[in-house]
Amino acid sequence: MKSLIARLSILALAAWMIALGAPQSRAQDLAGAKDDYRTLCVKCHGASGKGDGPAASTLATKPGDLTDCARMARVSDDVVFKVIKEGGPAANLSEQMAGFGEGLDDSEIKGLVGYVRSFCQQK
Repeated sequence: MKSLIARLSILALAAWMIALGAPQSRAQDLAGAKDDYRTLCVKCHGASGKGDGPAASTLATKPGDLTDCARMARVSDDVVFKVIKEGGPAANLSEQMAGFGEGLDDSEIKGLVGYVRSFCQQK
């Protein structure tokens, strides 16, 4: 009987977690954010985040160097989130920095914030 109760408890917990949308593992979140970065950001910010992507030379304002850790340390996660979601003008940055709030949900944007931050954590 105890075994049956234990099994039912585990099943109930699993069902509850599924219903709540249990969070993905950190590795899965980072992999998804890396894919989003490759799709949306590499063309301007470059694969390594230095602002040297293939489209960077066509822009009036050089894309931000996401590996400039001193500069990035002065920018809060909330501001990075806002720029990714709403675009550069939302933080008095270049209007050429597009916002991606129409194509990404907030959890995906938070993932991108974490991925952008990883450029400085790797050093």
